[in-house]
Amino acid sequence: MKNCNTKTQQQGLTLIELMIAIVLGLLITAAVIQLFVNNKQTYRITESQMQLQNNARFALNALSKDIRLAGFSGCRTVENMNVYVIASGAVASVTENTVITGTENWGLGTSATLGEVKASSDVFTLQRAQGCGATLTGNLSTAHASVQVNSPNRCNLQANDVLMIADCEDAHIFRATTVSDPAGETKQTIAHASNVNQANRFCKGYETLPQAGNCDAGTNKLYSYDAELYKFVSTSYFIRDDQSGHPALWAFDHNSATNTVDPDNLNPQVMVEGISDMQINYGIDDNDDDVIDDYKTAQAITNASEWHKVISAELSLLVETQETNLRLNDQQLSYNGVTTSETDGRIRRVFSTTVGIRNRVQ
Repeated sequence: MKNCNTKTQQQGLTLIELMIAIVLGLLITAAVIQLFVNNKQTYRITESQMQLQNNARFALNALSKDIRLAGFSGCRTVENMNVYVIASGAVASVTENTVITGTENWGLGTSATLGEVKASSDVFTLQRAQGCGATLTGNLSTAHASVQVNSPNRCNLQANDVLMIADCEDAHIFRATTVSDPAGETKQTIAHASNVNQANRFCKGYETLPQAGNCDAGTNKLYSYDAELYKFVSTSYFIRDDQSGHPALWAFDHNSATNTVDPDNLNPQVMVEGISDMQINYGIDDNDDDVIDDYKTAQAITNASEWHKVISAELSLLVETQETNLRLNDQQLSYNGVTTSETDGRIRRVFSTTVGIRNRVQ
């Protein structure tokens, strides 16, 4: 009789082995998920910081350029020229006291033109000519003759544009009635009728505006070859919430009507997102030696009637990310003399620069 020893071959996993495998799998999955979450958060933080820096850089560059060119009017400064504003619906005057002005710590509520400006932020306004290569092709035969400039040029002139014609002695700011640029011609013709201007003649002085008819005897201004045509720019910069409720840097064009309907011609319009505050101090030259003697706020300058003494601007922007929940802890922020605890998880940074006004510094 034979004894056959048969051994049962065990297959599969025991319950303990299965539980160990499940636990290990869960640990690996949790590690992968945590790695993904960390990488995603790192990406959000990095991208938000890059966007914050780009917004700050763009805003500072744009504002610095306009501040630097404040008061530009051709070959001489506004202080040394006779500037006459005859355009309807544009700025009231262009003088040494208007080419750069500001409002300190806005507290005027909702503005009819600017809207709901952020309280306690600064607002400033600049005036300047913008050159575009439009030189006169000949003398004006009469004070009400249409202006003819070389073409092509970089002006992209349109009817209703506010323009400045200037030589080294006088300047007139007027609104274009029509702009004709016939095919094959090497010149553009710009009319300046009285329906959009307070006078349709270039005079060396006006008793009152609006003025109909001829200039007073001997006061016709007949611009010649040495004159140039510029676009005239008058812009206010301020902080206000955008359509999404986030703070932004805005610009208002004083030469155009307020427009909140047409998306292609909004006025005011957003320049840069994420700019939550703006503060400016102005460098004052008290003795005409092109050296800054003091920095003052807009209110102090207005009280002392010293806007004609401003030769630089110290600009400070508080910039924040669009994304929230980027920080683990609240941010303690000191700006404009106030310390706050920011709890929304946004990253905020202060960016500053100082800009000289070229047309007032030799």
